[in-house]
Amino acid sequence: MKSTFNYFIALIMSIGLVACSAEDGDIGPPGPQGEQGPRGAQGPQGEQGPQGEQGPPGADGQDGQDGQDGEDGNANVMYSDWFFPDWNMSDGSTFKRMEVEDSNFSDTWSEGGATLVYWRTNNGSTFLLPWNSYNSSGDLVIKRSVLYRNSTSIWITIRKYGSDFTDQETEGQVGSTIYNRIRYVIIPGNVELPAKSALDYTDYAAVKAYYNLPD
Repeated sequence: MKSTFNYFIALIMSIGLVACSAEDGDIGPPGPQGEQGPRGAQGPQGEQGPQGEQGPPGADGQDGQDGQDGEDGNANVMYSDWFFPDWNMSDGSTFKRMEVEDSNFSDTWSEGGATLVYWRTNNGSTFLLPWNSYNSSGDLVIKRSVLYRNSTSIWITIRKYGSDFTDQETEGQVGSTIYNRIRYVIIPGNVELPAKSALDYTDYAAVKAYYNLPD
């Protein structure tokens, strides 16, 4: 009788264990995510990779460059063609004046820009205005100057002392010979001007090379 009772107790416990199995119950929701742990120490730097291949040569023949000039800011510099004097304001025998208009002159009126006016003679010599000529005694003979009237115009003036002008001194062309030509270079205020020690503006060849100007 006792063995039958023990068997009955064992059978009930087995049924209870099976009824409590996780396979028959619903899975509960996941618990909240724990806090992120501290960041670990940075690992050692890896070895440098091999150098890439060199790019094809640019249009100017230099490796890795595109061959375009003026990309350092000089592209903003403007300039006129060489032109003959046109004494449209005063055309006297000892005094002449012309007005030159260009809306781009306004770019030199802000942030320290500059307008350079050059005068070229028939032998190719080029001078920055103002430019004066003297005789062998040191007396002033011809005075050439430029006046910045406003943001869109300049006056170019020539005056002679002691005698009248000759055509060769004031005209652009006499017969088949070219005597006098003028051009101006506009450096806007947003273009950095070099120090005077780095560029002599009276030296037209140096200015032309520095700003990459066609002649």
